[in-house]
Amino acid sequence: MFIKQLDETRFDRFYHSLMRGAHAEPLDASYTVNVKINRAEYDVKLQPEEENQIAVLQALRVDRNKYGPDFTLITDDRLLSSLLEILIAQGID
Repeated sequence: MFIKQLDETRFDRFYHSLMRGAHAEPLDASYTVNVKINRAEYDVKLQPEEENQIAVLQALRVDRNKYGPDFTLITDDRLLSSLLEILIAQGID
């Protein structure tokens, strides 16, 4: 898990973007966002926290092939941080 502190303006903008474009399960505090980077696809699980923080709980790399998707769980903080930075920079739509 990786947690990033944002300033209030950036947090509000990101939070509203998250509400519009992310998938949430009923009674779940986290949101799942699909990110495509070049040919790689990731499902990133995010959770807004108190005091303008965003937690990246985990990510799945999705490799699609003719036999169906293969999933790789990503928990490395450096990669989770990078995925979050991309989401903050481009927004969630």
